[in-house]
Amino acid sequence: MQTNTAMAGLLARTDVSGLGDDNVPAPFRDVVRQGWTTAPSGARLLTALVDTTHGTYVDAVQEEYAVNGRGMIDEGLPASGPERECALLRRCLAYARIALIGAREQFGDAGVKGYVSLSTGGFYEDTVTAYVTFCAEHPGLARYLGPIEGYEEEAVAELALDDFDS
Repeated sequence: MQTNTAMAGLLARTDVSGLGDDNVPAPFRDVVRQGWTTAPSGARLLTALVDTTHGTYVDAVQEEYAVNGRGMIDEGLPASGPERECALLRRCLAYARIALIGAREQFGDAGVKGYVSLSTGGFYEDTVTAYVTFCAEHPGLARYLGPIEGYEEEAVAELALDDFDS
């Protein structure tokens, strides 16, 4: 797992053991259950999300992050504080895990990576929100993110399926 300093700190204070399907909100589980597909561009996309985003994409990487990216549901979580951060991170990691399992089953490799970010914002500028997306590496195309250590405004992690306990 590649992380920046902010994500490393968040991971250090979050129990990430035992992540399973029950940690993933139902709408995200439903997305993963519908599987993955490959677009004509070579983009690897979550099938359920293909029809939710329309546009013209420069390349497969742009198509992947536009289609596969979603903000994590915060229903039932505290409005702020460490408990919110930890719960959002657990939800994001659990979602990434089951989606990456599905990607490996679909494509027969570990080419898809998960990207999780947490940052502050919202109406009061202190609400932690989270975002998860999935992108593959495509020869000749720029990666989704540059060096993760350089991100200073948010907590960021790049995840491979091997980063999770089976």
